Amino acid sequence: MGIEFAGTCDLALWCKVLRDKGWTGPRIARALGRSEGYINNLIRVVERASPAVLLRWREEQKGVPDPVCATDWLVQVCLLPHQQQDAELARRLAPRCSVDD
Repeated sequence: MGIEFAGTCDLALWCKVLRDKGWTGPRIARALGRSEGYINNLIRVVERASPAVLLRWREEQKGVPDPVCATDWLVQVCLLPHQQQDAELARRLAPRCSVDD
C-alpha cells in the first residue's frame, strides 16, 4: 500500500510519528526510498522548529504564493532558538523592496 504525502511537511510529520513508534532513521529511509540524512533532517525540523515556522511550512503545502520554507533553510534555521527562528521567518516574509524604491 502506497502513501501519498501532501508535501515535505506531511512527509516530515509521518517520519516523526514512525520514529516515535520505534522505527530507526535507516528503516524509515529504506521504507520511503530516501536517504537517512534527509529523513533525520526532516525529523529534526519537526522537533526543533518554532510553532510559527511549522505553521508557515504547513500552509505552504496548500499552495501559498511565494513559499519561503525551503528544506535547506528549515534545517539551518532550526538550529536557532525559537525567537530567532520567528525573526528569520518574518525577515523572509517581509515584502521585497522594489527597484523603484
